[in-house]
Amino acid sequence: MRKIAGFLFLIMLVSVFTSACGTPEKEVFDVDFTGNTGPVDLEGANIVYKVYIPSDQSADTICLGYEIDTVFADMAAQRLKDVESNLNCNFEMIYDTGSAGEYFTAAVSGTFVSDVVMGVSDIWADIARTGGMLIGLSELGDYIDYRNEEKWGYSNMLEVVAFEDDVYGVTPLYWPDVSVYVRTPIVVNENLIASLGETDPRDYIENKQWTWDVFEECLGRYYVEESGEVKHYSITSGFGDFGSMFALSNGNSYFVKNSSGKYISGLYTPETMKAMQRCVEILSGPNSHTINSTGNAVDSLISGTTVMGALKSTEIIGVGGRIAREMDNYGILSWPHGPDVEPGYIFGYYSNIQNCIAFSRASNNPEAAAKAIDALYEPFDEYPTMDSVIDFMSKAYFFDERDSQVYYQMYFNSSYNYFHYGMSNILSDWANQSKSVSEYLESNEGSISEFIEEYVAPAKRGLDAIFGSK
Repeated sequence: MRKIAGFLFLIMLVSVFTSACGTPEKEVFDVDFTGNTGPVDLEGANIVYKVYIPSDQSADTICLGYEIDTVFADMAAQRLKDVESNLNCNFEMIYDTGSAGEYFTAAVSGTFVSDVVMGVSDIWADIARTGGMLIGLSELGDYIDYRNEEKWGYSNMLEVVAFEDDVYGVTPLYWPDVSVYVRTPIVVNENLIASLGETDPRDYIENKQWTWDVFEECLGRYYVEESGEVKHYSITSGFGDFGSMFALSNGNSYFVKNSSGKYISGLYTPETMKAMQRCVEILSGPNSHTINSTGNAVDSLISGTTVMGALKSTEIIGVGGRIAREMDNYGILSWPHGPDVEPGYIFGYYSNIQNCIAFSRASNNPEAAAKAIDALYEPFDEYPTMDSVIDFMSKAYFFDERDSQVYYQMYFNSSYNYFHYGMSNILSDWANQSKSVSEYLESNEGSISEFIEEYVAPAKRGLDAIFGSK
């Protein structure tokens, strides 16, 4: 039986879910509680909360980002009821697989869609840039503690929803499964490692030896071919993941601030160029045949046709995460690091926040909505600290405490790659083309500078305005 099965059980009656996530008629309230030092009373405010869910899910399978019939869905439903009772309000929940692009139409027409919305962050970033439909969180600072980075996501994670002088979304960091989205952890088929009699690569991370050299050696040792037939590859990963991760592996971010305070590409630093060159050497070197660059990493890991695979976190755990459901034993690795960082350096990147919460300017009472959301996403009583969340993840989803530690450290030390605006191609295309690294960077210098001016600098200014320059 898969490990996760022990943590999923049915404890919710239909009547409980209906009362917690029901959809009564909308009312209009105008509540002023800024000076209230006692218990908050939202005077029956009806808060329409729209949650966009994966296309393969339905409204009766999800509660606040969790699959029904799981421990956390039950806890989320109970929290909804508690907040409604304690704050004297009502959540009108709407779950939708449709397009969040309706908020663009609403911005033009002034149509009300919801007071609060949760969905993939790139659409909220676009709306923030076009203006008009989302409320910058600095306007709601009296009602939601959005600067509390441990509750609502560290500032580097909110770069995707920052613009000019504000941020336009948050994610509940202490709600396991819901908040984390990171690319690209390496998942290890531990059964294959054992059958090879090889060193578990998690040992290299624990001993702070997971370097470029060790990684390349492992590629040569983990590959098995018999009678011309590939039994399993050492790693399955597209060139994009290779390039994106190696660009960060020697200590830099994709974009950095120079001595003059101007944001520039991090690719042109000596440390990053060294990392990029080493990546090209590995991809074209004597162990290149051990790398499957076109296969499906999830299927390959589960079927045992690869020892390691580069995956998105959502393919590992959470709604639709097949690895935790279907693999008997797996490990989690960061990518190897270079010589110019401290031994044991762990890093990652992200392209979106999968469950990002934003507030609509069309709301009749955004203050009440912000207050209710702030209360709704308090840490669960059972998991009040990040250590307790990581401990839970170790027991529920992973097979070794080292796995959850690496998983979260990758997340905390992630850089935003501006995937939505097309920058991810430039950040990784160099790994699979005929030009040298220096030639590639030189040929793209102008377009990267323009991109930074149009997209990166405004987002960085938004973070600086809210969290201060770091």
